[in-house]
Order: sequence, then C-alpha cells, then structure tokens
Amino acid sequence: MKRIGIIGGLGPLATAKFMELLNEKLVLTNEEVELVVINDPTTPDRTAYILDNNHDNPINNILDMVKKLEISQCDVIVMPCNTASYFYKEIQNNTKVTFINIVEETVKYLSSHNIKKIGLLATCGTIKSKIYEDLLNHYHIECVIPKQNDQEIISKVIYDGVKSNKDIDLTDFFNITKKLLNEGCEKIILGCTELSALRKMKNMYQDEFLDAMEILADNTIKFIEKDS
Repeated sequence: MKRIGIIGGLGPLATAKFMELLNEKLVLTNEEVELVVINDPTTPDRTAYILDNNHDNPINNILDMVKKLEISQCDVIVMPCNTASYFYKEIQNNTKVTFINIVEETVKYLSSHNIKKIGLLATCGTIKSKIYEDLLNHYHIECVIPKQNDQEIISKVIYDGVKSNKDIDLTDFFNITKKLLNEGCEKIILGCTELSALRKMKNMYQDEFLDAMEILADNTIKFIEKDS
C-alpha cells in the first residue's frame, strides 16, 4: 500500500480539508493509499517569520514532521500550505523522499494551460516572499497582487475568518476578485490553503478561481499512480 505523508497543522482546518479532498479523489482511482498525517499546530506562524525574522522560525517544526513521515516510510510528502513553501529548498535538502511543492505545481499548471496573466490571493508572507511571483516570472506569466488596502482585507478573511473559524462578510473579498479580473487576469490563484478551505465551504466554484490545494491533491495522486 502506498503512503502519502502530509505535513499538517499549517493550519489544522486546511489540513482536514486537504485530507477530505484527497479521499474524494482517491475513491475515483483503483489505488489503495494510506494517509500518514503529522499534525503540529504549534508550528510558529510562517507569515510572522517571513515578515520579521525575529519571530520564531517554523522550519524546525516542519523538518521534525518531515523526519517522522520519513520514518513512516511514506512514498511522497506534501504540505498543504502555500506560505510554508518559502522553506521548500530546506525541506527538499533534508529528505530523500519526493516532496511535491504546491507552488511549483500550481505554476506549472498555469504554464501548461497557456495562462499569461493571473491574480494572486495569499497571505502577506507569501506576497512578501515572492515565492509565486519569482516562479511565475520564470514561466513568463504576469502576476497581479492586490493593493495594500485590499491585501489587508484578504488577510482578515484568512486570519479573522477561516483560521478563527468565523463566518465573515465576503462582499469586499469578491470586489477584490472583480478588480483583478478587470485588470485582465485570466485566473485568480487561491494561494492560501485557508482560501481553498473557504472555497469548499462556500461553494466558490467560479471558473476564474484556480485552487492551489486542489492542484496539489491532483498531482499527488498522479504521482502515486505513476509510481505504482
């Protein structure tokens, strides 16, 4: 039986939604797969560290989870957290297990579908680190990020809404997506797994949204099938 290792707790709701998504997709395959989840919600906030390196560094917690998944003999390791992809190279350098990067898979998807201009909705940490922008530029895809006031609204949706398990008004959120589309964006990346969870909870299945977490789930299953 194949084993998918999941670096969890970044945050816990997104981890649960990712597992749910994987299970829904695995039912449609002939694969027998075990999900091995190491869930550490005590991992320091990724955005806080990226914005100010004086905050606690989450990499030690993340690498500890990686080692536990390695000991569990996982065939592949995934991390349903976009912001934590800032630590991608350190993770990859500290394990011999294949690690599938949510950011890289999302950008490759865009490139393969000839998308030339996208909007990015993500945490301030993801925006500041430019983990999406740098890779998108490499593939010659233009990236539009929300203006500062709009980014603050996106952050409130992520932290005061989804992470806090509270239902908040999404009117401003949808106004921001309209602005991005009006600027010529062909797709809008939901580049935070809390926004992916929000999409599932609120049935936000409009064509303009590209869910990074769903792409990660699809490509994880493709890897397992290919490796069978």
